[in-house]
Amino acid sequence: MVERNLTAESGAAGHSNRLSKIFLILGTLGIADACYSAYENLTQSFSSCDVNSKISCGGVYASGHTSIFGIPFFVMGLVWFPLLVFLGLLATKSGKTALTHIEILLPILMIGNLFTIFLWYLELFVIGIICPVCVSLYFINYAMTAVAIRSMT
Repeated sequence: MVERNLTAESGAAGHSNRLSKIFLILGTLGIADACYSAYENLTQSFSSCDVNSKISCGGVYASGHTSIFGIPFFVMGLVWFPLLVFLGLLATKSGKTALTHIEILLPILMIGNLFTIFLWYLELFVIGIICPVCVSLYFINYAMTAVAIRSMT
């Protein structure tokens, strides 16, 4: 009976560790994608993500709807994903195996998800052009949220 409980606990710990690693990998992908987005914006070399007139990073950039309160959206990504990775590292280094600071991490992720709804609105209804690099960043945030929610179970 005791062995069975220890096995169940170690299985749960392994699952939590796996989720923590996935979270950190996604965050690292988010950092890389945010760096690429920053490079594209700073150099204005959007040729790699300009597919057509409706799917175009350059088209979104040219719209002028690329900042809020004077802060470019790409700068927010450069802060956002390192923050999430930092919080994820804090959670996994706290001596527990799960994303233990979920009560802090999940609300922060939800703020990011709400912000992406605003960005979807801008792209779909105001600008009428989709930025594939931006959309990939949204989906990385959604995936990180799903992993954080999964770690709660």
